[in-house]
Amino acid sequence: MPLTAAQQTAFFEDAAQMGIPNATAVQLQQEGINNVDDLVDFDKDTIEQIAANLRRPAGRIADPNPGAGAGATIPTPPFVFGAKSQQRLIFAAKLVRHCDTVGRNATAGNLQWTPVMKNFSEQWKALEDKKGGDEPEVPKITKALPVIKWTEAFRDYLHRVIGVRTIPLAYVIRPEATVPVIGPQAAGAPHSVQHEAIETELIARASHGHALHREDNSAACYKLEEATRATSYAASIKPFQRTKNGRDAWLALTNQHAGNDKWEAEIKRQEQLLHARLWKGQSNFTLERFIAQHRDAYVSMQEAAEYVTYQLPNEHSRVGFLLDAIQCNDAGLQAAMASINTDKTPNGLRQDFEAAATHLLPYDPVQKKRVDHAGGKRGSADVSDATGDDANISSFGAKKGTGSSGVSLRYHTKAEYVTLDKAQKNELREWRQKNENKGGKDRSKDSKKPKYDNTKAIAAAVEKKVAEKLKAIEDDKTSGEEAAAFIMSVIKKHSKDAGNGNVTVSDVNTEPSPTPTLKSILKRAKNMKITE
Repeated sequence: MPLTAAQQTAFFEDAAQMGIPNATAVQLQQEGINNVDDLVDFDKDTIEQIAANLRRPAGRIADPNPGAGAGATIPTPPFVFGAKSQQRLIFAAKLVRHCDTVGRNATAGNLQWTPVMKNFSEQWKALEDKKGGDEPEVPKITKALPVIKWTEAFRDYLHRVIGVRTIPLAYVIRPEATVPVIGPQAAGAPHSVQHEAIETELIARASHGHALHREDNSAACYKLEEATRATSYAASIKPFQRTKNGRDAWLALTNQHAGNDKWEAEIKRQEQLLHARLWKGQSNFTLERFIAQHRDAYVSMQEAAEYVTYQLPNEHSRVGFLLDAIQCNDAGLQAAMASINTDKTPNGLRQDFEAAATHLLPYDPVQKKRVDHAGGKRGSADVSDATGDDANISSFGAKKGTGSSGVSLRYHTKAEYVTLDKAQKNELREWRQKNENKGGKDRSKDSKKPKYDNTKAIAAAVEKKVAEKLKAIEDDKTSGEEAAAFIMSVIKKHSKDAGNGNVTVSDVNTEPSPTPTLKSILKRAKNMKITE
């Protein structure tokens, strides 16, 4: 219903609305704003120009001073037009244009500054900020993003790109070119009940017959060209490139490559994943990743259901699919699954997929192994890695050669001995006595050489080399003779590298097998005895 004269006056002059003084409101009529509907033709720039005109009016008026002479004049005084009134009038003009864009009449109810216009001003500013910001990257059709998934990604992308009309470009490719009669307005909001924001209402209702629609349509076409460049899908939009008809190019591409049959096939593929793919917890594939697959499958089915008639599985079914797919005998995980199955209350775990998933994750045996590993429990691979090719075997098991007093624990000549202090002499004496008691003879001469416990060092290094070679045997079918020769060379090498210790390596099983095999090589390696 059009505003009455009284409502028009209240809109412009009430302090809770525009707050424009009467004299200024009257002067606005000289600028072309006679009523609210006239605001559709004014934008921020023109209103700012009107404000400048009001504050610096042209012409002269008769001098009101009683003492002024006949015919005396003065410059026209400025009209009061505060910054607050100016800012509100700018947003009022934007709201009136928005109503015109979506097909809604401007009424006294939807022109209330609080809360409708204030709500609108905040949402519109967010749109303008998005328009002035950097555009996101255009999603490309790739192997990782097949065309049927790409259509959703591209539609989402156009929701984030703002066109020349300050409307997301998604309005260009919406299914319906024309729109029905607008629904009721949400209470205290600048948009319809069926829409949650002015942005979504604009996408759904902006006219394709507007003078600036061609600009937005061309922009959408350029985006499609970029998305399909160097792909077989470029041929689908080629007929529309000359006219830059982004809408028709989109419809042709989706009808040819993402039609109902494609969505039906997508549903079947995701159903197969839910019903046939099992998780046994026997690899490095975690339960969390498996649950994510179930979650992604459901999202894909939701997308498909927007194009074809399909009954999505409810929460109870989703939980059932997940539990059926977990084929792991871990006791903790089995107990967690049992607790889900028994919780059949309306809001229980059996009726909530995400809650059930959260309940299961702490019992994932694969993740537990990873945590144990990170916590310092090392497997055989970690142990062998600790003795790599660069390991210095001679450093393993070395005894300290210096006492607490700083004396070198070895035989000293007379000239060396007299240079020692009392504490050093006492410590050296105690050390020599201890060694004499152990061995029954003075080992001072032998103490020139540090003693080493090489057994463990050699064993670790040999273990690593043998493991590497045995893997090569399996992968490359290395002959048994070659493997045996390699193992013996490694043992000899590391025995020699042990250096300062009198280390020898002997094989207690000296009689070789006529035809060396992997089993026999392992047996011989096991029977190796390292002596010092």
